[in-house]
Amino acid sequence: MIIDDKSPPGSWKEELKRAPWGYGQTQQKQVDQALNNIRRAGLFDEATVILLELNTLKSELEVLRGDRR
Repeated sequence: MIIDDKSPPGSWKEELKRAPWGYGQTQQKQVDQALNNIRRAGLFDEATVILLELNTLKSELEVLRGDRR
């Protein structure tokens, strides 16, 4: 883990605000929009299957990375 002991407190939060497109911040919005497009096409069950699989994968990654919060 990298520890930033040089930047003032809150620097990372400010950096995220300055670059909302960066650091994967828009990725969830893109996934949500894709699922909404699938649902609009009438594929509700398919969107649910994809969402459940994504949530499972996220949980597995958290365990593997030791990110449990």
